Amino acid sequence: MKQIKITLSLLLSISFLISCNPDPDPVEPSSPYFSNGFLITNEGAFSGGIGTLSFLWSGNSGFDSTKNDLFQNINGRSLGNLANYVLKDDSYIYVVMNGAGTVEILHKETLESISTVVGFKSPRQVISLNDGYIYVSDWGSNAVYKVDLSSSSIVDSLKNTNGPEGMFVADDKLFVANSGGYELDSTVSVYNLNSMSYEGNIQSGIKPLEIIDDAQGNLWVLCSGYSDWSGAGGDRYSSLVNFDPKTLNILSFATNSILTDHPSELRSNSTGSKLYFIQDSYNGNIIEFSTNQIFPSYPNQVLISHPAYGLAIDRSSGSILVLDALDYQSPGKALLYSESGAIIDSSQVGLIPAMAIKID
Repeated sequence: MKQIKITLSLLLSISFLISCNPDPDPVEPSSPYFSNGFLITNEGAFSGGIGTLSFLWSGNSGFDSTKNDLFQNINGRSLGNLANYVLKDDSYIYVVMNGAGTVEILHKETLESISTVVGFKSPRQVISLNDGYIYVSDWGSNAVYKVDLSSSSIVDSLKNTNGPEGMFVADDKLFVANSGGYELDSTVSVYNLNSMSYEGNIQSGIKPLEIIDDAQGNLWVLCSGYSDWSGAGGDRYSSLVNFDPKTLNILSFATNSILTDHPSELRSNSTGSKLYFIQDSYNGNIIEFSTNQIFPSYPNQVLISHPAYGLAIDRSSGSILVLDALDYQSPGKALLYSESGAIIDSSQVGLIPAMAIKID
């Protein structure tokens, strides 16, 4: 009887200690759940809408299954307004909320929210060096912010930008595409990350949006050009610029011959030998080109003819994911194509699917 009382007392003590620990360490899952598929950010309605996350599991011949509204279902709250960018590094998944002015940090396997970084006006993209920090381009503040992941707070900033969008790091230098915000710009800012100092600008085309590297280690800048909706004739041509990140010398400068094309979403295959982009952000179509081809001819060979709002490349299989926002008022669609441009499968996702990344 005494032994039973001691055992019961011990169990009660353990139960009390557990119940009094408000923040137990999270249990790591034995195997990744959100893996072997595409994670998609859905912007939600432009005015006051709620962004969502979708996941498409890959199968032998297309999608095995799809789940939508993941963030709400997993975390019991909404993600916020305009989920327009997502990145995965060795530690976390980052979702950039352009409308809410936040960056959501998620568990890389369960999509559970770990923290929310605040203090941005209109964040666009995020880049990680897997060193405990991330860098966030803030279009609304004309700055790139350095965020300490240990505190989920902004600890430094880089100025001398103008509507910053896409970023890339090469040789301890951060390259930032300056879209110009509400104005026009045609530069890429260069920063030394070791000293957090501004080193100057590289001339690009009008409204640079995306920066990516190729198989030779050179950088490509996709410039969208400009649509003058006032009718005053101020339209500007889009372009594609290639430069050496070591010398900062321009290697090629190709200008589009079609004034009404305004490209977006520059992506690459696993080796950087092929690049892809959306031919026109309003009408879609996917352009593919080899980085070994002779420039300055602007690439205009259509691989996939379909409306496109977002684009992702599966670097393991070479397959291509196209995101179609349809009418921007009802759930969008994700379409999977082979490397040669043949349709494989499609699935309904959230409202205005904007970006996807492949998670192996």
